[in-house]
Amino acid sequence: MKTLMINIVFAITFLLLFLNRYTALYINNSIVHFVILLAAAISFIFIAGQLFGKLQTTKSRLLTILIVGCLCFIQSFLTWGGDWKTQTILYQNLGNRNKTIDFQMRGDRFAFGYKKRVINRLKLFPGLDWTTDVDTTKISSRQWKKVNLYVNEMKFDSN
Repeated sequence: MKTLMINIVFAITFLLLFLNRYTALYINNSIVHFVILLAAAISFIFIAGQLFGKLQTTKSRLLTILIVGCLCFIQSFLTWGGDWKTQTILYQNLGNRNKTIDFQMRGDRFAFGYKKRVINRLKLFPGLDWTTDVDTTKISSRQWKKVNLYVNEMKFDSN
């Protein structure tokens, strides 16, 4: 039963990370992304430990979790570019309230300035979005309502 749970956790977390990397699925929270990465790495190490007959004691498992946690934190810190934050919700879909066209910004990590994008965002779950690029000049008023809702997730001073 314990082996089955570890395999399921690995399969789900690996699939989420794979989809985040290679599809339009976007994990929109760095903490959620870190937890999923950590769960995938730890479950993979535990599966490998079971295959090779290692990690039999509680002490070795705890030490492994600690080491993997530190390595995942370092990897996340060095490669994380920042979260995309919605500044303005430009349009909202008339048929699905979870589907919006957003203007988003992301602060560059070790540089000055911001990256900007306009995306079609479908909110799947808290922390998970399906995002695609969109051309705002080709938006149909039959499907979309212009809202221009200023969200300011970047917490800019509005003076």
